[in-house]
Amino acid sequence: MVSVHTDRLTSEGQDGSRFAGDEGIDLPLAEARRLASRNTDLSLPENSIAEAILIRAVEERLLSLFSEGRMNGTVHTCVGQEFSAVCIAGQLRETDWITSNHRCHGHFISKTGIWGGLLDELMGLESGVCKGIGSSQHLYAPGFISNGTQGALLPVAAGMAIHNKRLGSDDIIASFIGEGTLGEGIVYETLNFAALQQLPQLFVCENNFYSQSTPQARSIAGTVESRAKPFGIATFSADTWDPANLTKVASEAIEFVRSGKPAFLTVQTYRLNAHSKGDDDRNQAEIAFFRARDPLERLLAEPRWQARQAEITEEVARHVRSAADKRLSRKAYLPDQLPRGGSEIVKPVTNPEARLLQCLNDAYASAVREGAVLLGEDIADPYGGAFTVTRGIDAANPGSVFTMPISEALIAGVAMGLALRGTPAYAEIMFGDFMSLTFDQILSNASKFHHMYGHQASCPARIRTPMGGKRGYGPTHSQSLEKFFVGIDNLMVMAVTSLLDPRPALQALAKEACPCVIIENKTDYARRLWAPSPAFKLQATQTKFPDLVISPVSGVPDVTIVSYGGLARELADSLEHIFRQTDCVPELICLTRLHPLDATAVMHSVAQSRRLVVAEEGSTPFGIGSELVCRVLTKTDGTIDARTVGADPVPIPSPKALEAKVLASPDKVIDAILELRGAEAPNG
Repeated sequence: MVSVHTDRLTSEGQDGSRFAGDEGIDLPLAEARRLASRNTDLSLPENSIAEAILIRAVEERLLSLFSEGRMNGTVHTCVGQEFSAVCIAGQLRETDWITSNHRCHGHFISKTGIWGGLLDELMGLESGVCKGIGSSQHLYAPGFISNGTQGALLPVAAGMAIHNKRLGSDDIIASFIGEGTLGEGIVYETLNFAALQQLPQLFVCENNFYSQSTPQARSIAGTVESRAKPFGIATFSADTWDPANLTKVASEAIEFVRSGKPAFLTVQTYRLNAHSKGDDDRNQAEIAFFRARDPLERLLAEPRWQARQAEITEEVARHVRSAADKRLSRKAYLPDQLPRGGSEIVKPVTNPEARLLQCLNDAYASAVREGAVLLGEDIADPYGGAFTVTRGIDAANPGSVFTMPISEALIAGVAMGLALRGTPAYAEIMFGDFMSLTFDQILSNASKFHHMYGHQASCPARIRTPMGGKRGYGPTHSQSLEKFFVGIDNLMVMAVTSLLDPRPALQALAKEACPCVIIENKTDYARRLWAPSPAFKLQATQTKFPDLVISPVSGVPDVTIVSYGGLARELADSLEHIFRQTDCVPELICLTRLHPLDATAVMHSVAQSRRLVVAEEGSTPFGIGSELVCRVLTKTDGTIDARTVGADPVPIPSPKALEAKVLASPDKVIDAILELRGAEAPNG
């Protein structure tokens, strides 16, 4: 492959042909023309040729269904690239897995053989492989998973590879990407990790020389193969114009990976159709040049393969005609995996003598003993993480704790791959501020897998992180970002607190099928579990993830305060001070489950107090407090006086005195209660 991409060639090709109106071609495309112009051996197994014909027949029928108005959305065909799927996916075992991308139909058919279910899926039928929900880009079957977000499944595949290694299996994961995906940073994060861990992961880059409409020379610096070499990953290269050689090279790459090392296989090819249905502005002469040299087109010039094509095309058409027009109902589609329900029944709780940090360490150590994996930066012994939550677990459980590269998206994605294959996984993100780097993995993968794959997949990955300020760490290490995650569907968000031993709730979480973000608080780690004062009693709702109710021992509350995590502990310690400053008897509700949010205990409390203050760790606009107040006011016809309290809407400053003023605090809650009293008594 020529490595200089800035030069141009004349429009005259290697064989003397010209593209009308072309002012010159990029060197990468010139290389493709050279490869396509060779005389190659097309002596292939008949079943391989038939499979390539089937893939093309299915995709051409899909395009005709679009033109007939019988399908909607989009479709990305692999016409011209079929032998990449046939020669690679067709050689994998049933127990190997493929992770694929938006252009995935060929990979899917070659790996699973479920071409009828693929057609039904794109027609939106319940008989589709994902019940008609995922459509073209989002396919799932045993041994296969695809997603439309570029590169998103690479770290997931790495997690699946770790799962295989832990089982002692020599099954592999083949991860298909296009050359345009090389612009995504997650590619290199995963290559680095796969090399470090020597994972059985085969990276397959299908280089069709265009990223949608952008020629490769304008989006990819250097060469494709050179991307993997700096990581010490073995590289292989072949092309679809010589499918016999591609089969041979792919076999070598697969066996290399099966021996326990990652590899990178570049497949040079050319798509003959548009990027999707019709968005193609490439030179038509260029397309005609490659169509004339397409190996499948050459084979279809032979009468016997023309006859076989006619048979396959009719079989595909017959399937479409016979497909039952039954579609998944809204009622059947909607159910998610989130634990819901609340309880007005509360019972007294007594905490053991322990610090929150030790309780969390015990809980995660117990999970590891039961087969879980821990992942995170610097979490192995002797360090045990930035806040030492995992200290000692690595030494006691060799091979179950992975100290990861500084790569939050990778950490989250690997946990998801492990969880998807059945290995419980807890990923630590060192500071809550860095959760923004996990957002795509959580949103595009973990939260969507269950629904977009027709309820066939569960991804119970646990992403845990310390949130909050009051340590002087400054703007990038002190924010509380939970409000950005509580709005993600099918994602549970749980906040632990030193007000209650977290171990039972974490044990209950292990039985849930949904992904979960676990919010810890860095100032709360060292606190001893809360003990009631003479004036206030500690109770908990009777649920798997109990909300805490700290009530006055005598009397009826005048104000309901709602909070969670470390701030709730501060408020619990300040309840008597709050009473003295406001002359209002407070009742504190500490939420454990931030999403799905349950207002049962809150509603029971405000029915008596008629006043509500919600205090959250982050800033209040569009936050948890706003949501809770909205629910309460809706159910009470607006007869409750309410306020929200939180951090000021600015980055958290480092100076201690200013930080204290910016963050939420008991003093801000006192001010809010006094505002409520003033609103109730205009004369003061």
